[in-house]
Amino acid sequence: MFIGEYKAAKTAGNRVAIPKKIRAQLKNKDVIITRGYEGCIVLVERSDFETLLEGVSSVPFISGDKRETARFLLSGAHEVVPDSQGRIILPESLIEHADINGEEVIFIGVGSWVEIWDQKKWNEYKNALDAQSKDIANKLLELNKGVNT
Repeated sequence: MFIGEYKAAKTAGNRVAIPKKIRAQLKNKDVIITRGYEGCIVLVERSDFETLLEGVSSVPFISGDKRETARFLLSGAHEVVPDSQGRIILPESLIEHADINGEEVIFIGVGSWVEIWDQKKWNEYKNALDAQSKDIANKLLELNKGVNT
C-alpha cells in the first residue's frame, strides 16, 4: 500500500525521481501515468492499471459516463519505465493537466496508486481538505449507513 507525502524536484526535460519509499514498493519497473481527478497525475503499476479501471469496465458501453471516463483516463495514459535512478519523464500533456508550474512536485501515496501534484496546488488542496474533513467524514458515514442496512 502506498502511503505518505514526498517532495521531489522536477528537473530539465520534465524529469522527476520517484521517491525511494515509493520505488521500494513497486513490484516491477513498468508503471503507467495518466490524468487524475482534482488536477493531479496518477501513477500506478502496470499490473494494477486494469484494477483501477474496474469501475469503468463493468459499465455497459452505451453509458455516456463510461465513455467519458474511459476517454479521460485512457487517452492521457503513458507507459513509463523509470531509469536506473528511479526517474521518469512527465509528458507535457500531463504537466499541463496537473498545472505543474514549479520546480517541485509532491508524490502522495493513496493506497493502490500514487498521485503527483504541483507543490503549490497540493498545499491549496490540502488546506481546503483539512477545512472540510469533518463534513467529508460525516458524508462517508451516511453512505456507509445506507450500505449496511
